[in-house]
Amino acid sequence: MKVDVGLPDELLSPLYPNIGLAGLNLKNPLHSSIWDAFSTNMHSDNGPGRYMLVKDYNMFPKRKEGTNKPPPTGILQRGWFNKHLNLIPAAVILFYELDWNDSHWAEKQLDCGLQLNYLRSGLGNRATKLAVVLIQKNSLPAGEDALAVERATSLCNACELMSNSLFVLPVLHADHLVGYVIRLQNVFIDQAVLYYLNETKRIKNNKDTLNRPNYQLLQARHLIKVSFFHEIRKDTPTALKHYNMTYSQLLETKVSNRHQIKILCGFINFKICQLSFRTGAPLDAIAQFDRHIKQFKEYTEPPELEFQHRQWLSHQFQFFGDLFNDAISAGLTALQTKHPGFYYLQAAQYTIQRRQLSDLFKDTVRNLVAEGKQVIQLPITKYFGQFPWDLEHFNSALTNGNLDADDCIFTIQHQELDVDYSRIIIPLLNKAVGQFKQYKPTRMKRYLMLEMGNEYYLAGDYEKAFSIAMCVLGEYRRERWWSLLTAVLDLCLKCAYLVGNVQDYVAICCELIGVNMLKHVEDKADLQNNLFGILQGKGPAMREGDESIQQLWNKKLAASQEYVVEMTKLSSFLSCSSSFTSNTFQVDDTIRFKIQLVSTAALPVTVDKVVVCFDNKKYDSMAVRDEKIELLANSPVNLSFEMEPISNDAACILKISSIKLYISGENSIVLQFGDVFPVAKCKIVPRVARATTSLALKSPVLVGEFQQLTVNLANKEECRISNVVFCVQVKSTTYAAEISKPNDNTFDTKLDFRLDCLDPLQSSDTSFIMRCSSEAKFDLSYVLSYSITLNNKTYLCESRSDMMLSSVAPFHSSISLMSSRCDPMETLLTCDRCLIFNELTATHDSCIEIKDIKYDINPEFIFDETPNGDTFLLTKDNVVTDCIAIQPKSPSKNTKIGSVSVTWRRSDSTQTYTTTSRSLPTVSVNSLPVYLTNVVPSYGTLFDPISIRLCVVNISNYVQEIDIVAEPGDLFMFAGHKHLRCKILPNEKEYLQYQLVPLKSGLLSMPQPIIKLLRHPDVETAVLTSKLTKSIYVKPKVFITISPNLRTYTPSSRFRPQSGSYESTLNLLSLPVELLTLILTYLSTSDLINFTNSSTLLRSLRSSLQSGQISSYLIRRREDQENLSSTPSPDRLPPAGPLREVNSSPSSESPSPKFSFRTPLLGRLTAGEPGAIKRRNSCSLTSPVSSITLLHVPAPMTPLSSTEKKSKKRLRRL
Repeated sequence: MKVDVGLPDELLSPLYPNIGLAGLNLKNPLHSSIWDAFSTNMHSDNGPGRYMLVKDYNMFPKRKEGTNKPPPTGILQRGWFNKHLNLIPAAVILFYELDWNDSHWAEKQLDCGLQLNYLRSGLGNRATKLAVVLIQKNSLPAGEDALAVERATSLCNACELMSNSLFVLPVLHADHLVGYVIRLQNVFIDQAVLYYLNETKRIKNNKDTLNRPNYQLLQARHLIKVSFFHEIRKDTPTALKHYNMTYSQLLETKVSNRHQIKILCGFINFKICQLSFRTGAPLDAIAQFDRHIKQFKEYTEPPELEFQHRQWLSHQFQFFGDLFNDAISAGLTALQTKHPGFYYLQAAQYTIQRRQLSDLFKDTVRNLVAEGKQVIQLPITKYFGQFPWDLEHFNSALTNGNLDADDCIFTIQHQELDVDYSRIIIPLLNKAVGQFKQYKPTRMKRYLMLEMGNEYYLAGDYEKAFSIAMCVLGEYRRERWWSLLTAVLDLCLKCAYLVGNVQDYVAICCELIGVNMLKHVEDKADLQNNLFGILQGKGPAMREGDESIQQLWNKKLAASQEYVVEMTKLSSFLSCSSSFTSNTFQVDDTIRFKIQLVSTAALPVTVDKVVVCFDNKKYDSMAVRDEKIELLANSPVNLSFEMEPISNDAACILKISSIKLYISGENSIVLQFGDVFPVAKCKIVPRVARATTSLALKSPVLVGEFQQLTVNLANKEECRISNVVFCVQVKSTTYAAEISKPNDNTFDTKLDFRLDCLDPLQSSDTSFIMRCSSEAKFDLSYVLSYSITLNNKTYLCESRSDMMLSSVAPFHSSISLMSSRCDPMETLLTCDRCLIFNELTATHDSCIEIKDIKYDINPEFIFDETPNGDTFLLTKDNVVTDCIAIQPKSPSKNTKIGSVSVTWRRSDSTQTYTTTSRSLPTVSVNSLPVYLTNVVPSYGTLFDPISIRLCVVNISNYVQEIDIVAEPGDLFMFAGHKHLRCKILPNEKEYLQYQLVPLKSGLLSMPQPIIKLLRHPDVETAVLTSKLTKSIYVKPKVFITISPNLRTYTPSSRFRPQSGSYESTLNLLSLPVELLTLILTYLSTSDLINFTNSSTLLRSLRSSLQSGQISSYLIRRREDQENLSSTPSPDRLPPAGPLREVNSSPSSESPSPKFSFRTPLLGRLTAGEPGAIKRRNSCSLTSPVSSITLLHVPAPMTPLSSTEKKSKKRLRRL
């Protein structure tokens, strides 16, 4: 009998329309190729249909003409799904070889019609769609063929076919066959789908006539068929709707046998869940399954067949888990609390319940069979879900009447005895473990693995059960879950005993007799006696197994063996700890350590030997205790060990690697504690050295400097020392510092200095060179080691010292590019010079002696370097500034100017000079066809005309046409060419004269001309006018009258709006010196001064100079416009060369401090004694500077006091 607890195979396979192909003889190669083309995708998900080869036209099942009489007990026959999927085609296609121009057209047309009639006769009254495909070997006609149309019409009439049921399959070109077949498949599928649609309509028409209550079974049957046909048509929403209707109809159907309702509801539930997952509604599928299980979970079978209900529930959960897993594979995302693993687990649990129920009657059934009770042959029922003893469900002639229910139940129970439940449970648990591994609930995974181990144990596969149980032992040990650990160890102990694994059996026994295991004391004592029996060569006494197992153990224990048990990983009965009495021991001391042993076993344990092993194997033989030690329960035993260190092991770490306890007999058990926690280790250090070292170092350490360090070694021991080694090492991650011996050019990070011997109270000096390549922090470590002989023993002595150092740059170099007007530059021009300023600033307190500064300039630039023999001292309070002039030769992009090298050393050092190099900036050089410059006075006066001369020089080899537009703006009145267009010959000049009258005072922006080069329209005006003066200072008109009466102070001031000037009367001699200084500073730049009684003022100033009240000097520069008749051209520029100055703060010894200022073209000048102007390299003064006058005024370099600030504010108000 086939038990109705699973699903029919037809429901588990994909549903495709069934299409029959007739008229094909597979022995014919042409027909075989056509069949292969159609059947390639027959069982594939991508295939559009299922194709069957029709060999016999009478092979189709005949339809029975029913009278809608309700069946006595059944709903759906067993073969209905198979019949409509595999036996009854929705469409039959007749293939016939016939060309349009065939000479035997009439005979073949008649034969084709006869074969089609045979098909109709074989199908009977079924509405299967028929079609004819003509296999034609000739090519298709290019256009409209009247003969083909005429014969096609004739063939349709003869075969009683519609014109849309006749097709042509050309086979002249074999490579085109697949394309034609795909087109035909689409048409055949459409006809097959139409067949199933008609069937659903026919069934619905019959269902509508069944309105009486006793027709509920037929109504349920019709709903099942309609739903199934809709699913074959791929109309998933309609099929899902009808399946839900079918499920509800089945629940409402009232029959005496509810078993068949449960079975059919299981089929329909599977389809509902499958289609819900397929349509992207997983929550609906889960809800439907929960409702289904809730509906039938408490269903009561006959009490004797309750195990079948558990089997049915197990299958329901398994099938749903498979559907859920397939949906996840298709892209569905599951949750950690809802995934297929839970359903596989539930399926396994119901199978376990099924086994438990079968255990209740298996002894009774076996006894009845032994007594001679016959086991009958159960027939296959006609309908799904029927019991064999149901009346009238099959032909009574086959069974000689109805069967007795008790005999059938006895036969089903007898068949249940042959079921191997473990083969069902283990795959389900394996699937569940895979799911729980993916979603990471580790405890659930371990529980399932343990269940698998139990199933393997029940199945008799003890090796797999042992291996699976051992996989979860480590996790339970770490979590200290003693109850579960005890259960797992019991399973492992049984498996180890049954397979004769002595090594693992001993280890498990050592863990089970521990204090943490939840076992009775008597059981622990029995296990301990089993261990003692193994020591004596006797097998353990266990309830499991038989005589063959005892023989296996006796055979394995016959030969004397040693069983090593790693106790560190176990929760065993014995604990072991060790510790050294000190963390460090000198080489002349005795190493002492202790070991503590504590036993928690029920019976005393005797240890015959204790061996302590170290990571240094030389000490293994020094720590051995070869004596019997009895360990009582919960009684600590302390063992002390002493040993002498090996003198060569100074600076080594000694660690206890393991402790071995030997329990001897005919066989030996070694309890090994590896990596004893806490880890016991000590360090063997050299004898403390009494010799001393001292290091002399100049701070700070400068980058690039070769500094010599001196080390002094002094022997303060009482006797001679030998093999003296002084090691110096630089510890830096960036290798910023290196050291070397004197007169040795090889640098390294480590040096050794050796000395054969050194007498007491004797000292020795040595030195080395240190060099730093970059700024960084590093450690300078030096170690002194030597040998000394005391009491006929030679000891190694050592002392270590570390010094943290940091290297700094000797100076900071700031490079800046300036134009001849001292404006910052980023892009150079070939027609103009560039000044390079190099400022050196000290970054530390040491004094640096700078010997020379050299420049390595790219040949693409004009540069004339003059060597300099002077030296400079650079301290933290001053700055060394160097200046050179360069001029590019040709335009270029991203050109490196070169590099600058500074040769220096400490001022108090006798070492060689050090050279520090730095790269100069990278610039782009542009070339202009013209060069523009203007002559502008240094300042102007309000409402006074200012004469400005603009010079345009053509420095190209072509005639340049220039368009100049002048825009004076709102600040100046303008006189001159406002718009001029002119042509300039090569290497010629054009002068333009303008007169500007300032309308406001202060620092005003100069009007800039707009210049366009008609030959070079891409050159911008801003580039052409970059060398022109951008601003000018305009002074207001000021009239100052000094009163004749020098003793009275009657100041007065007024403003003249007509002229925009101020008129003031002041008594200068009555003013403070600070305020007088500010006034004189302003008067030195004024051209409109009206002095009254000036002789008295000069006498007062002279007396002030003589008394020393005014002690510093101011350099005043005036512009002489009469001497500016020519415009400087590139060939008349002063020769380039370095200009240097030294700025220092004023001192009490020198009343005339040095200071500097910048001029537009010459760079920096140095002012020294009164009336003296000095410049390096004797540079010519052919610049706009025409006269320099010294005025005695207070020094402006010092900060202003509060009194001076108030005086300055008072003057500003005046």
